[in-house]
Amino acid sequence: MNSLQQVRVSIIALLVVAAITLCAVLLRDTLTLANFTMIYLLFVVIVAIRAGTVPASLTAIVSFMCINFFLVPPFYSLLVADSREVLDLLVFLIVASIAGRLAASARQQTQEAQQRAREQAILYRLTRSFNQLTETAGVYEALTRVLREDLYAQQAHVLPYTSETLVDDSPVHYLLLQGGDHIYGTVRVTFAEDLLQHQLQLLHTCVSQAAMALQRIDLAERASKSQQFEEADKLKTAILHAVSHDLRTPITIIKTSASNLRQFHDQLTREEETTIAETIEHEVDQLDKLVGNLLDLSRLKAGALTLNRQLNSLEEVVGDVAARVWQLTRQERIRIVFPEDMPLVDFDYGLILQAVSNIVDNALRYEPAESRIEIHGAVNEHHAVLNIINHGETITADVKAHMMEPFYHGRAGRIGLGLPIANGIIAAHQGRLMVEDTPGSGATFVIELPINEVHHETENTRRG
Repeated sequence: MNSLQQVRVSIIALLVVAAITLCAVLLRDTLTLANFTMIYLLFVVIVAIRAGTVPASLTAIVSFMCINFFLVPPFYSLLVADSREVLDLLVFLIVASIAGRLAASARQQTQEAQQRAREQAILYRLTRSFNQLTETAGVYEALTRVLREDLYAQQAHVLPYTSETLVDDSPVHYLLLQGGDHIYGTVRVTFAEDLLQHQLQLLHTCVSQAAMALQRIDLAERASKSQQFEEADKLKTAILHAVSHDLRTPITIIKTSASNLRQFHDQLTREEETTIAETIEHEVDQLDKLVGNLLDLSRLKAGALTLNRQLNSLEEVVGDVAARVWQLTRQERIRIVFPEDMPLVDFDYGLILQAVSNIVDNALRYEPAESRIEIHGAVNEHHAVLNIINHGETITADVKAHMMEPFYHGRAGRIGLGLPIANGIIAAHQGRLMVEDTPGSGATFVIELPINEVHHETENTRRG
């Protein structure tokens, strides 16, 4: 309570004392001196609780004078006829002063407890807000909002990240947002009046909490970048490992075949030359496919995959894959089964075509020559499903656990890139790629892609 408020409260208290005295004068023939002193003492305690020590002390002194002047014989005089009443007056003054101080002390402690509770609540809300933020701009906004709304700052800005006009008519405080050795900015705060000590401490604590939040975000960003660099380094190492093995083999075959054509051109028959040329063409295709897979995997790992999503038919995708297999093998190696109510699905046609092609190539590689793989379309409550069924050997649990990992060496030492790329493409569509055992023998690859619910309902209505 400031001095002006204390003066106002003291004046009100004196007016109330005057009113009590007027009533007491009218009743002094009815009530005793002890009754009057208890009434004044009660009012002194009330003033102490409501206003503090200074108004209570002033009220006690004025009450003592009023009792002596108006209520103790001889009336309207500060003289006391009965010496025993002097003791009553002194006891009243002492008790009123002590009671006033105790009541004022209790009031002050209550105010301090309420102030601490309020400060704790402010810091709790601020800390909870900071813990949910992952960007520095959000920390700046939360801090300035608390300073304005809870600390009643006229202006609150973080320099140099503000474009508002700054006014210096009020008391200004500058505080550094410093976490460790790094300074994230300067907080500039203005208040209508000078801050009390506890208010200044709360201001410093809020700024310190903001600095800690900024430091946490900074460390998290550094850790994320470090992890990205580590993953990129692992990917580079894996690519180099692939280059040293799987890329060297087709290059060696191509070089040897070209060298034979050049050196023994005159000695080779037309059939032998055709065979060597076909070998070169096949190895170049394998090399081109492997390099393409490496580039696709690099894009997936770097998060540079852009989806051109539209409503498409999975049946058309499977048909294109089957047509490509026919062109390459001149054999019907795929059996396609789709329901009539198969809905359109929102996906990138080219990428899903690549993913399904990679899975089909893997399934065909291990499919017995006398049988065909099967591709079944289905739909459940939330997903469109493709089941790519292989009838070869059943995949062991150990291979299942690693076959989706880049550069996993499968059977015959082949390096696996097709399935990890397919898995990454499907995951980018918020879908799933799973591997299950085919009843009897073999492996079934299950692709789940989320369905656009609105379109699904519209499609069902149209077909109905």
